[in-house]
Amino acid sequence: MPKTTIYDVAKLAGVSATTVSKVLNGTGRISKATRLRVESVVAELQYTPSIIASALKKNQTFNIGLLIPDITNPFYGELARTIEDEALHQNYSVLICSTDNAPERERKQLELLIRKHLDGIIVATAERSDNTEPAKLLERGISVVFIDRVIPNSPYPIVATDHYRGSYLAAEHLIQLGHRRIAILLEPLYLQASLERLQGFAAALKAYAIPFDNSLVYSGGFGAEAGYELARQVLSGATLPTAIFAATDLLAIGALRKLREEGIAVPEQVSLVGYDDIQMARMVSPPLTTIAQPIAALSKQAIALLLSGRPQTASTTLLPPTLVVRSSTAPLMSR
Repeated sequence: MPKTTIYDVAKLAGVSATTVSKVLNGTGRISKATRLRVESVVAELQYTPSIIASALKKNQTFNIGLLIPDITNPFYGELARTIEDEALHQNYSVLICSTDNAPERERKQLELLIRKHLDGIIVATAERSDNTEPAKLLERGISVVFIDRVIPNSPYPIVATDHYRGSYLAAEHLIQLGHRRIAILLEPLYLQASLERLQGFAAALKAYAIPFDNSLVYSGGFGAEAGYELARQVLSGATLPTAIFAATDLLAIGALRKLREEGIAVPEQVSLVGYDDIQMARMVSPPLTTIAQPIAALSKQAIALLLSGRPQTASTTLLPPTLVVRSSTAPLMSR
């Protein structure tokens, strides 16, 4: 059985193929009656426009790339899903690649995406200060938006959470509960996001006249395993802090496991705050107090910037995070 074409739709609807095309693309001035008649015929014939033909006409593939550190990380999994949903709303599909925060793997993944001749790439990695990939992308004329990453001197638009503000809120919450000896657990400090979270944490201490103690700063690694190891280092110190701020929920969950193994109750002995508000943060016991990132808003703005059709210019949009208080924090006096 031959495939239904746009000319079959036009003939049955009594209009031109151009009119059918305008109805399908939502362009031009078409009367309501004509539009409804064409849509009825499209449904009757079960006509599906050829994406390949449309792409050739518009010089578009209707595909975009997404580069993230690790799809198995719940935060990036949720981010990828919301980007995919927003792209689908715009009739685009998404090719997702993970970099494992490894420069060589990131370079290879970027080359792969470039060879796909995509309509643009959303990048949630490439934070290292010595990274030259953004400039290479610009030279190739590729549309790019950085998401959840503030890249110094980036020639592209950036949409990110205000991590400085998020860490400030986390530290302030603990300080207002009476805590003064607060440890902070961070991913590697070569990441810009880690530096921003450390700076926000330090600023909150300063605002409340609490001396910054470098011995309470622990960094290195990713995920719950790293949080477990960093918590081990915290517990090996001479004096146990009364609170811990882990700069990702996975670090916090790993720390929570180590604290439990050592018989240290949360929040009765140590209050614990995470960052990201992944679904798992609500499921652990006790549920984590955390800083929620506006994932849906990040994704919507990134897609809008990437597909705007306007010339790209350097810009940075920081969206506000939110403190979500749950049961893993308590006033110091209650212990």
